[in-house]
Amino acid sequence: MKTYKILVSGPFNAGKTTFIRTLCEKYLDTDKPLLNPIGDKTETTVALDFGVITYNDRKIKLFGTPGQREFFFMWEILARGLNGYILVIDSGDVEALHEAEDLYRFFRNMLPEIPHVIALNKYDKPGFRFGIRETRMALGVPNSVPILKVDARDYESALNVVKTVVKLIEDRKQRL
Repeated sequence: MKTYKILVSGPFNAGKTTFIRTLCEKYLDTDKPLLNPIGDKTETTVALDFGVITYNDRKIKLFGTPGQREFFFMWEILARGLNGYILVIDSGDVEALHEAEDLYRFFRNMLPEIPHVIALNKYDKPGFRFGIRETRMALGVPNSVPILKVDARDYESALNVVKTVVKLIEDRKQRL
């Protein structure tokens, strides 16, 4: 069985924890109450989310990063030994897109050759403001990097994102 470590990162409230919970029957999270809740968001990840899924003789270990800036030191720790990453963005939150720029720059600088995808979550919410083209331009995402719409609450939608990054990982391994 092939085993892969995939990081799930993104700005605060992008849907990273939901993404991992949707895919994994058993998961670990380190969510704690927010001091100042924002809308229906009352908790935030302070260290990591973790879950494992298996499909087609592959074991995928998903590690979710915290999204709040005070926990960004965890990014580098969780990125050690990864095979690929998924950057989840709330597609209805323009401020989150600006935060995603910093995150994407961080990972591209630290892990320039690591396969990854951008996952636009919450695209079904009213007030949708940006899509694939706008995201590609704002973050400077190369055309070779897939940008996918995802509903982090939907198993098949989330699994499609994971399968896409796994394919990129396996294609890269064949080229090396």
